[in-house]
Amino acid sequence: MGASVGIGGLIVGTSMLVVLALAVNAIDLRLESSLETIDSANEPVPSFTIDNADIATGAITSLQIDNPGSGYVNGTISAIGGTGSGFTGTFTVNSSGAIVSWSITSHGDYSSNPIIVIDGPQSTGSNGALSVVTRSTVIDVNITNVGSVIVPVNEVWVFLDGENARNLATLSPIADSDYIYPGDTVGVVWRGLGNTVFETAALSCNGFNTARTLE
Repeated sequence: MGASVGIGGLIVGTSMLVVLALAVNAIDLRLESSLETIDSANEPVPSFTIDNADIATGAITSLQIDNPGSGYVNGTISAIGGTGSGFTGTFTVNSSGAIVSWSITSHGDYSSNPIIVIDGPQSTGSNGALSVVTRSTVIDVNITNVGSVIVPVNEVWVFLDGENARNLATLSPIADSDYIYPGDTVGVVWRGLGNTVFETAALSCNGFNTARTLE
């Protein structure tokens, strides 16, 4: 009889120890979860401003060289006529002064094609001619990191009208590195939008969201 009572007491005692161990483990898990929540709450959230969000639905995005001419030196091009304004660009020449390539520095915004002109003085150049091939929608956006967090470029997403999500890194941002440091301003030129009209540009990054009306 005494042995049975002793064994029963041992079983009860062991069961209580198991229950106590489970309770301690549950408390530890809750404490760990609470500490993680506190740490997460203490982590600063990224913060950005959209400094400008400009849309041009008739931006000049492509030219063609109708006549390379001869005798030119590397120079600039501009536009006259058409309905709109703002186009500027540059061109380069080969050893004989023939125009071989062009680059757009400002797309402008036009509802009809302007005439592309070679800026002077180009006293020895002659017969060179370029013309507009394509006008399409281009969006220029500048964002500034106004928070205290260093943000990788590939963690920033931009949207147009709540859709068309693009990672900032794929838009070839004008940045010095793969990170956006506090105080840095990053610019992007969003092309390849056809002739679509949009109203809003938005930015999202690790829980932070902001938007601005396109102008």
